[in-house]
Parts: sequence; structure tokens; C-alpha cells
Amino acid sequence: MPTPDTFWSYFGATLTYLAVLAVPGGLVGRAAGLRGWALAGLAPLLSYTVTGLAGPWLALAGVSYNPLTVAGVTAVLAGIGFGLRKLGQSRGWIKPGAEEPPKKWHPRAHYAVAACVALAVGISILVVLSARGGTTAVFQRWDTVFHANGIRYIAETGDGSLTGMGTINWYPDGSFYPNAYHLVGSLVYSISGTTIPVTLNAITMPVAGIFALSMVALIRQLGGRAVFAGCTALVAAAATTGAYESVSSGLLPFALGIVLTPLAVVALARFLARPGLDTGYVLALTAVGLLAAHSSALFGALLFAFPLVVQRWYRALRHKPVDGVPEGRGGWRVIGGDVVKMVPVMAGSGLLAAPHILGALKFTSGSYPYYAWGSDLPVLKSLGLLVTFRQVLSAPQVWLTVLLAIGVLSLFRLGRMRWVGLSAIGFSALFVLVASFGAEPWVISLSRPWWNDRYRLMALAAIPLCLLAGHGMAELQRWFAKWASGRSWVKSRPALPARLGLATAVFVVAASAVLTKGFYTESNAHAVSFLYYNGPEGEVTPPVSADELAAMNELTKMNVGPDEKVLNERFDGTAWLYAITGIHPVAGHYDPGVPPPDAKYLALHFRDYDTDPEVRAAVRRLNIKHVLIGSTPIKIGEPPAPGLRDLDGLGFLRKDFSNAGASIYTLTR
Repeated sequence: MPTPDTFWSYFGATLTYLAVLAVPGGLVGRAAGLRGWALAGLAPLLSYTVTGLAGPWLALAGVSYNPLTVAGVTAVLAGIGFGLRKLGQSRGWIKPGAEEPPKKWHPRAHYAVAACVALAVGISILVVLSARGGTTAVFQRWDTVFHANGIRYIAETGDGSLTGMGTINWYPDGSFYPNAYHLVGSLVYSISGTTIPVTLNAITMPVAGIFALSMVALIRQLGGRAVFAGCTALVAAAATTGAYESVSSGLLPFALGIVLTPLAVVALARFLARPGLDTGYVLALTAVGLLAAHSSALFGALLFAFPLVVQRWYRALRHKPVDGVPEGRGGWRVIGGDVVKMVPVMAGSGLLAAPHILGALKFTSGSYPYYAWGSDLPVLKSLGLLVTFRQVLSAPQVWLTVLLAIGVLSLFRLGRMRWVGLSAIGFSALFVLVASFGAEPWVISLSRPWWNDRYRLMALAAIPLCLLAGHGMAELQRWFAKWASGRSWVKSRPALPARLGLATAVFVVAASAVLTKGFYTESNAHAVSFLYYNGPEGEVTPPVSADELAAMNELTKMNVGPDEKVLNERFDGTAWLYAITGIHPVAGHYDPGVPPPDAKYLALHFRDYDTDPEVRAAVRRLNIKHVLIGSTPIKIGEPPAPGLRDLDGLGFLRKDFSNAGASIYTLTR
């Protein structure tokens, strides 16, 4: 549903988000010695690191979280990185250079890859814009209300703690949630001055573009061809299961974690090639940033990067050259040295992320219920979904499947990146286990970091699969170039061979764009549209209706105090009340798990206000003076709570506003 925002406010929010992604992380990364594609790729993740550290630590220190204090934390982290780098250089502990990519790209190659990343960003923006037909629509999926309320809470209160934003629904103590996504969102909201729906849209639009940038940074760091990097950027922007499917389900911080995951390999590869105070610092910040973005992102990054380490150790045991290791050193010494060098990095990242780690441990041992999805798809169907890059869509992405097949068949040509094949096998196997045997207790335990959810595991598997598909696309270019170079009409023109690589690359990209109908922009927009309709359009009713938004706007005219809560139905769109207006609802999330006792009791018995003293006591404790009832439940066919049904005509209530989909009542005694 639209909210009253202009094109320019939306444009400002988008530019603000891009600036927040680039500036804090860019300053920290550059101070620590990052340059080129490593800096460009890691800057967004390091920005989430800066904010993810600033929020909890500032809260512990009793300092408000806002743009000014974030700037201070940025300066501190950049200063530490600069100091560590200079200390290592002055003592002769480090000699910068060994961590840089092993192969150079021609300047034209850098420009061409940058153009592919820019195109990927444009595709991502177009997909989200096309999904709903507008930029100011309210997200309708389950967890999006929690994220929306959290962003506004942090911006308005300055409380960047890991539990504070949860107090909108789980009061008075809140609930743990890694909040880097919301901390960045609060900066965008505060600086741009837009509404929360616009802020969420602005943060979501470039998500697949960030995925493309992360992939390029990974390939560049490991010495891959520029054609491989550019092709993978476009595949990342086209694959439904990469970023779009998570977004379509409302898994916004999870989608962020997925698109940032490849950067773990960039930081790890740089550290292994040249262990040092500066590279170790960047690696520690990378781990913290992933953890702060989403708890499962660090788990996924460890699993994704581990095959790289396996390949490295395998080469060492076979006495083959290994990055950062003098020739002749024994394999077991290499393995032992890697483990020992990682210990201080792990200790440093653990110390920085102590609030997140302690909060996660407390949460997992708490009372919040864990429900396994228990998926039981046939194995062949699970495999089919995997290789056709889709779950929420009915039509397979056939051309990506073709590219994937080519990439797998030419895996040997990946050289230093052959470990991607092992990563693809591992993640694919994990997806099939969860999709086909999700009710098995050991599978539930194994997949707990991803909530036993096959959609999340598919997104994780999409990372190496997109790399393999991008490799397949690049191999097509190599084949075309080799074929064309042998033609007589090419040999007879001396200037042509030098331009053959660029020409064949352009041809492959153009052909892929045509065959995929604009890199599957239309089908991906259909997938993302589920975010705005709570499922396929026409099959469901969005829980946040225009009538409910109108009622929320009316409520802002009723002088609701900052210490008041408005009683509302948990499963309708009124859970968005705080995000839209700043007025506190009794139910600030659709989630019924462990609700506050007063909220639970009122949902069951509010109609008995005149005869039940406990109802009146709960109303006094929550300082309730108004009731807001909507009409479109998040769950299809879900009836209103028993205590909030048929309120018309009750003697203790006066109806002050009503339209076709919402009503506002005021308590008269």
C-alpha cells in the first residue's frame, strides 16, 4: 500500500543508503590497507560491521546511537586499522603486496567489469521497482513488520542495543536480534527524512547488485578472469534463488547476509596470503560484520570458505606452491601455522562481538519456541529445484541451468577456484537434506542455524551455483574467442585479434540478455512481488490495507501520548502502527510466540472489561485509551482474537472512526 512520499524523498533515501554503505566501511577498509575491488567489495560489509559494533557497545556505554556517534566509531575503527598497519610496517612484520590478486587486469577489463556490476545494480533496482509498481509500498510478509518497527525504534530512541527494538512487541525486556540491518536502516531513515516503508524499499532495491559486487571482489581476489567476474555479476543479478527469493519471503536481514557471504573468502584469502596485523584486523571485522548482519551468515560463510582452506592444505600436503608459504615448508607445518595464526583473529573477533555472542547464547537457551518446517519433497524434485534456480516460481530458469552445466563440466579450468565445486556439493547436499528429510531430528539439529528452512538453504547453495554458472558463461566466451581467432577473416585483419576478447564477451552478454529476457527481470519481479502481497497476487489479501493506513493516520490526530499503547489485533495490519506513525501498539509483531502476559490476556478477554478486574488492571498497566481493529489477517482465514471481536455497542467503548477495513474506539471509563 502506498504511503504519502514523493519521488525525491525516495531518491534521497536510496542515495543515503549507498552513502552509508560506502563511507564508513570505505574509510575503515582504506585505513587498513584495502584497495581496488577488495575495498569496493568489502566496504558495504565493513559499514555493517561499524554499525553492528556501534549499536550494542554504545548502548552498554549509555551513549545514544545516531549519525554523529557512528562517525565517531568509524574514526576509532579506522584509526585502529591505520595504526596496526603502520606498526607492522615499521617493525618489519609485514611487507604489503603479497595479499593482492596474483594476476593483473587490463584497465579496460576493470571498466568492463564495473559496467557489469552497474548493470547488475540496475537490474536489481528494476526488479524491485517492477514488483509492486511503485517505490513506497508497505512490505506485507511476516517478519517485515518487526524490521520496520526496529528501524524506527532505533532512530527515535538512540537505543542500538541487541534487545531494545524488540520492546515494541516483547516488553518490557525486549528480545535478542542481531541488528546491523536495522542500525543501517535507522541512519538512512534519520538522514533522509523519509518514511519507514520508503526506507525499507531503498535498502532492498540494490540487494542483488551488492551480491554481484561481492562475487566480483571474490573472483578478483583469487585471480579469476575479468570475463568470469563480469559474467558472474550478471548471473547473480538474474538468479531468483540468490537474493530475490529471500526478499520475496520477507527475510530481509537474511538476504543481506547471503549477498555479503562471498566477502568472507576475500578477507580470508588476503590473510592467508599475507598474515599480518592489518589483514587479520580486516578478517576479524569481516567475521563480526557477518554475525551482526544475521547470525546464520557467519555459519554460512565458514562453510562456504572452508573448501578454500581444504584445497590449500591439500596442495601443501602434496608439496605444491601455497600462497604466503615459503617453498619447501612441510604440509603439516602449513596446516599448523594456519591454525595458530587464526587463533588471535578469532579471539579478537570474539571480543568485539561479545554482546552478539552472549545474546545469541542466552536467546537459544530461552523460552522462544523453535518450530521445524519438516519439508518432505521427493529427492528428485529437490534436485530439480536446485539446478533450475527456483522455488517460489513455477517456471525454471533454464538458461542458468545450461550455464551451470557448462560450468560444472569445465570445472577443471577454474584453477585456484576449484574449491567452489566442493562448496557447491556441500551446500546442495544440505539443501536436499532439509528439503527432502526436514522432519528427521538430526537434520533439524544440523540445520538449526537456518531454522530448518529449505528456502534459506537454497539461497546459501545459490552462492557457489551462481559462481559455477558465471564460470560457464565465461567459458562460452572463451570458446567463441578461440573459434573466431582461427577464422581467416580474423587473421587477415591485424587489429581484430586484440579486440576479439571484448567483442566475444559483449556477444555472450548480449545473447544471454536476449535468451533470458533481460536476465529474468520479469520473473524475478514476480517473485519479489510476493513481498508486497504476502504471496502470489490475487491468491491472498495483503494484511496492511489502505483502510488500515487511513485509520492509522486518523489515530495520529487523537493526541495519543508517548507513554500510551493502543490495543490492536495481532494478526492484522495494525501491527505496523509504530513503524507508520510512531504510536505504540500492544501487539507490534504478527508473531504469537511468548507474547507479553498482558497482551495475551487482553486478546482473550478484553470484551469482559466491565466484569473482569484483571482486564482493567492490564489496561491500566499498559495505559490503553484507544483500540484499533483492522480486517485483513496475515494468516488466511484467521479470525480476530476472542477478546477483540464484535466491539460495536459495548458500553465502555466509543467508536470514533470507521471505514470499510478498520475502526478506532476510545475507552470511556
